[in-house]
Amino acid sequence: MSDQWEYRFVSIPAPEDEHVNEILADWGAQGWEAVNHAVATDHHGIPMYYSFLFKHRLA
Repeated sequence: MSDQWEYRFVSIPAPEDEHVNEILADWGAQGWEAVNHAVATDHHGIPMYYSFLFKHRLA
């Protein structure tokens, strides 16, 4: 098994936040692991985007 990883950054608009768990499950089913996340907010603290960093082991 390789010790090399591929990384991908994904940003999801907050109005679609009810789909975040589905998106994480879909990526996980394809072998991707969420290693970090962040929430971008507007100046009132209202979420605008959810961002995730995923990693996947290369073959």
